[in-house]
Parts: sequence; C-alpha cells; structure tokens
Amino acid sequence: MLSRARKLRPALALPVAATLLITIAAVPAAANAAGTTGDTSAADDRQYVALGDSYSSGVGAPPYTDGDCDQSAHSYAAQYARNNPRLSFGFSACSGATTDDVIAHQLGFLGPDTTLVTITVGGDNLGFTSTLETCITALHDSTCKDAIDKALAYIATTLPGKLKQVYGDVLAAAPNAKLIVLGYPQLLAPTFCFEAPLDANRRGWINHAAVKLNEAIGNTAKTYGAFAPVDALFDKHRVCDDDPWLNGITAIEDAFHPNLAGYTDGYLKALDAVFHPVTATH
Repeated sequence: MLSRARKLRPALALPVAATLLITIAAVPAAANAAGTTGDTSAADDRQYVALGDSYSSGVGAPPYTDGDCDQSAHSYAAQYARNNPRLSFGFSACSGATTDDVIAHQLGFLGPDTTLVTITVGGDNLGFTSTLETCITALHDSTCKDAIDKALAYIATTLPGKLKQVYGDVLAAAPNAKLIVLGYPQLLAPTFCFEAPLDANRRGWINHAAVKLNEAIGNTAKTYGAFAPVDALFDKHRVCDDDPWLNGITAIEDAFHPNLAGYTDGYLKALDAVFHPVTATH
C-alpha cells in the first residue's frame, strides 16, 4: 500500500490533502486560545515538570487525558515520569502553546523542589500548522517559499529573544532545576507519498526550516541548560519513510506529530541520553 501511495501524482493528491488540512489547521488554534487549560498557577511544585507545546503534551499518540491540551500518557514526558517514579510529576504542556503561553499558564508546578524541567517550544511561534497548510495546499511553490521565508526571518530576528525569556522565567521559578530543551525533527522523507503530498522543493524548504529552528533553540538553550537534539534519531523515520515515527496527513489533527514510536524511541531516548536522576543509595 505504501509503494502504491508513493506513485500517486501530487496533482491528484493535493485536493484530498487540502480537505484534511482544513481540519488540522483548526485544532492548534483552538488549543492555543484555550491556553488557560494548562494553567497551574495554584499548583504545588513538583520535582519533574514537563512544559511546552504539542510535542511535549503528546499529540500524535492518543488517547488524550486532557481534551483541551491533548496530554497523552504516551508522551515522552509521561513515559519518563513512569520510568522515574521517585520524581513527583507536574504535566503542564499544552497543544498549541507558544513561548508566551508557557510563561502565562504553565509555570505553577515549578518551585525550589523542582530538579528537572523539560520543554519543547518555538514551533507554534512560527505558525507551524498554518505554514504546513500553506505548503500543502498552495498551487505554486512560490507561495510555500514565501511562508517558509517568513518563518526563517522570525527564527533569525525574534525567536531567540522569546526563547531567552521563557528559559529565564523557568529557571527563576525553579532555581534548583536542570532545564533540558528538546528539539524538533525534520518532518519529511525525500520520497513523495500521499501522507505528505509535497514536491521536492517544498519538502526541502520545510525540512530546512526545522534545521534552522533547531539551531536557534540549541544555541539559546546552552546558556540556560542542556539541548537534547532529536532530529538524528528520526532519520529514516520521517513521514513517507517505510517506518515512520511521525504521522502523515491522514492522522488529521495528529498530523506531523510523533506517534508512539517517535515519542519512545525518539524523544524519550534523547532525554535519557542527557539526564539521569540521582537516586538515593543506602
């Protein structure tokens, strides 16, 4: 079925993709508008706190325990908490969250007892979903290129300051914590398939934007904590690869987010590689 899908011509697949993306586009905007659903302002502090956007809440690996923020027990954060039960867990991540949303609504679990904070944030600052929608549905490559160029300009001029603000506020609220910032994967394999009906130019531009986003995040994060890159782990597991760890467009609102394998073998593995909690010995 996969090889057959890869033979579909882009012109035939795009109308179907456009219909699906109308549904996809509506979801992060609604979650972002409802950012107060992740509000933890009155919460007690926790030892491990997971902050950020849909890549931390677990979008792509249902079922979801929080209907507004799309928090999943299959997220890397929830899995890490189960694997380290001695750490009390605060789950604040919310689908659609920007840096401003994290600062406004997600810091309540932080405090002097917090020893670990993880976060993915920045993608929604760029208009992640609207940019993908534009690139999938646009009739001309130039329309997609313009959208990507706007995202790249934001990465170069505005995003670093936004990241510094959110990282600084996190550490101010949790002065004893180790902050680990996780990156994002490039989404698309080189080969065309129905799950990502984009020509080679558009796939390349989208992946390039992910590279530049990770560079900005990594360069900023190293001043505040540790950067945990995930992109290399997703190599050969992108949308249209034979063993994808990312959902394609037929996943509707979960499109272009990690599936269970992506969170377990990608994000959780990246986190484990950079942080090991100290356990008491007797």
